[in-house]
Amino acid sequence: MTSQLPWPSWMLAPSAWPSTQRLLARCLDLASHHELPSTLMLVGEPGLGREAFAVELAAGLAVHGGPPAGCTCAACQRVRRGIHPDVEIIVPEQGKSDISILQAQQVAASVDQRPYEGRQRVVVFSSCQTPPLNTEAASALLKTLEEPPAHLVFLLLAANPERVLPTIQSRSVQIRIPPPDRAAAEALVAAACGTDPSRAAALLEACHGNAAIALAAGDPAVGAARRLATLLPAVLWGDGAALLQTAGLVGGTPGGLALAVVTLLGAARSLPDEQAERALAAAAALLASEHRCVALRLDHETAVLGALTPFATGAC
Repeated sequence: MTSQLPWPSWMLAPSAWPSTQRLLARCLDLASHHELPSTLMLVGEPGLGREAFAVELAAGLAVHGGPPAGCTCAACQRVRRGIHPDVEIIVPEQGKSDISILQAQQVAASVDQRPYEGRQRVVVFSSCQTPPLNTEAASALLKTLEEPPAHLVFLLLAANPERVLPTIQSRSVQIRIPPPDRAAAEALVAAACGTDPSRAAALLEACHGNAAIALAAGDPAVGAARRLATLLPAVLWGDGAALLQTAGLVGGTPGGLALAVVTLLGAARSLPDEQAERALAAAAALLASEHRCVALRLDHETAVLGALTPFATGAC
């Protein structure tokens, strides 16, 4: 089945998870009683259920206005293929990293548009974090998000609400998407990476059980995690060469910065107190550098050098 959704098919697999189905049934029940908030922020890591939940909730709202969840009628299937006229998914335009102010203005201008064939219109923002939803685009949406008409529901996706503008946060009700259990995470990672379950299990193990990092880093994380487990302790005890190797490795590995953080956190569990504190401080420095990367659009290699140089030089 050809899909026009901006997400790969494996991202829709979490719709079958029992935790997702329970939450979906609850939301659709609220909708049937006109009690579902009109602007929802779906909080969860990319690929770990938030996209699947958004699609299934959109199908229930647009087609039925409430239950049943998991319907396989032709209209719901068109939502899952991304071709239903009453469900719109907003992503950055091709070649751009941010949702533009023009896109936001177009959404705001269409707010009074009635559903073409369904019960409600649903607008999904692939991310409401800043970036990609910059300040100007967000400002163009504020009035619309605060008082949308009864026939319109907004679903705003976010991994970290702290990176969502306060004006957007205050106009939405947060729903945290339940994370997968270990078996579901292994199956999802295997599907996403096109690998077998045993390799997916090894990848999750390398990422200290963090499925979001496993999805971001992919198969290279297994080797990268082993190298980081050796390099990072050397950095903490003042090895400048290890620092340069670590920065290059993190910069060249998708999800490498997060992988370095969980590696430090894992190492801290087995270190004496003073050394564990040093590892935790380094992990905190890397997390802070990741925030700067997003805000200033820095590369991760530069961020790692800035964060860990004080540890390698003995300044910390």
